[in-house]
Amino acid sequence: MKISQIEIKNFRAFKGDSHFTLSLNKGDNLLVYGENGSGKTSLFTALKNFFECEVKKHDISKFPFRNIFSQTDNSFVKITFNDKAATKKKPNQQAKLYEWSNLQNETNEQLILEINKTKGFIDYKDLLETYFLQQKKDFVNIFELLIENILKFAENDLTRRTFGDEWQEISDLSEKIQDNRSKRDIQQINYLIEKFNDGLRLKLDELKIKAQEILNLFGYELKLEIFFGGIASDRIEKRKTEKIKNQVINLRVQFFQHQREDQHLFLNEAKLSAIALSIFCAALLLQPASRLRILALDDVLIGLDMSNRMPVLDILDKFFKDFQIFLFTFDRSWYEVIKHRIALNKDRLAGNLWKKVEFYTSSTDESDLPIYAEEKDYIQKAEEFYKANDYKAAAVYLRTRFEMILKTFCDDKKLKVKFQLEARKLSSDDFWQAVKIYAATNLLILDQQTISDVEQYRKITLNPLNHADFASIYKIDVKKTIDVIKILEIKLKC
Repeated sequence: MKISQIEIKNFRAFKGDSHFTLSLNKGDNLLVYGENGSGKTSLFTALKNFFECEVKKHDISKFPFRNIFSQTDNSFVKITFNDKAATKKKPNQQAKLYEWSNLQNETNEQLILEINKTKGFIDYKDLLETYFLQQKKDFVNIFELLIENILKFAENDLTRRTFGDEWQEISDLSEKIQDNRSKRDIQQINYLIEKFNDGLRLKLDELKIKAQEILNLFGYELKLEIFFGGIASDRIEKRKTEKIKNQVINLRVQFFQHQREDQHLFLNEAKLSAIALSIFCAALLLQPASRLRILALDDVLIGLDMSNRMPVLDILDKFFKDFQIFLFTFDRSWYEVIKHRIALNKDRLAGNLWKKVEFYTSSTDESDLPIYAEEKDYIQKAEEFYKANDYKAAAVYLRTRFEMILKTFCDDKKLKVKFQLEARKLSSDDFWQAVKIYAATNLLILDQQTISDVEQYRKITLNPLNHADFASIYKIDVKKTIDVIKILEIKLKC
């Protein structure tokens, strides 16, 4: 089973009635490039919170989920699942769609609850919890991180219960036991603690072995050690209550021949990020099986340079072929490297085909606007917004496509473009002037009418300053600009 389609409306960066739809065929992996503020992380968050909704009781109509600029309460995240195994048995069986909205909430279905227990959504803030938020401590304690987060749904092999459930029961019982505690209460909490400790030690041994196997692919001289002495119940006479003590799982690292527990104070950011990522990935592999296993990584590699990022693709290929993978990055170079690696394997990595999507950011006089396109089909997106009467959004997509057409042509023809020290400061006018100079000496490229039309609509709809200065973009101008851009693209391609 895999996710085959994602639909988002009026959620965080995605504003208004023209909702975001992303098709993944019958379960492609997904690679997303996105500028900061472009909606990339909103997509990550929509997926993550969809699966967590029933457990955490999220309300999609309230902050921080609903788009703050929107005037409507109609928000939703819809996910469609394609079950290949079921389709083979019943070829006419339809894909199943689940909805999370203020009108209908189907996130309490058994499938969604099951996926939530085995999903892996990791961003840079999760890695920070492993090391970088403990910089003022002498050693690294990952008890809370493991028990309340990444091993929460892992099963204790001795009891067949999850560690999260067992820890919750122990915590609740310790708070309930008062001065009139019975012998039965004492026996019960001691029994629970014993089974919890024994089962967790076994699971941590598995975690260490798997995390070390993953970490080795980075090529560092690092060896992981995980120490857990075991929690215990401690009587507090003044309060006449029980307290759980020794909530410590100590992570140590042997660096060459030196074993330290303060490695977070001297290892560089690349090594610490690699260790944290290895632990998260290992924990995910230890989760119980489910009908769909998801691994989503949102900019977790910002602490690694390009050479240290390459092993991550080997990790995905070796350990996560049974997962549906979602990779999100704001780093254009890393995005291109991944695309190249996928292309070398005939559009495959980690055993599956990949969809590539790019997000950009722009703005109108009313709000920020995420720009997204599958395979750079910005004209189609502009036409969708045009039909939805959102002319400002349509104009933003047209400007994006206009700039891409010019940049591609200048690159193909090796045209001289005005130099800027920072490439992002290059404007569409810089490329348009280069194209016009080329066309003046190659008369068959562009006719004067096309040049005049482009000049006209550059001032009306294709000038980014207009979007900030004027509230009115007219329907007829958007329609004519769509036609002009289509003609320009055909002529430059020919």
